[in-house]
Amino acid sequence: MAFKLVLGLALVIVGAVLRLFLPDSKLFWFQGGPLGLVLILVGVIDLFEALRPRRRSKHSGTLGQLADDLGIGSRDRRLDDLPR
Repeated sequence: MAFKLVLGLALVIVGAVLRLFLPDSKLFWFQGGPLGLVLILVGVIDLFEALRPRRRSKHSGTLGQLADDLGIGSRDRRLDDLPR
């Protein structure tokens, strides 16, 4: 978590410097202003993910969350739901 937090802050700071102070400079084939905006956006997303409270779940990823929402689970869970 600390790494994502530091990375997000660094991306926001570097993006702000590019956007505010070097908007017309060329970095390889990128221009400073738009690259700065992209770095700020990626940094904010990293900060959001680092500070967001985590939910513990069996499944990870989009397909796992969809399976949980639809009630589709592993074989073990279906056997546990059967009446005895």
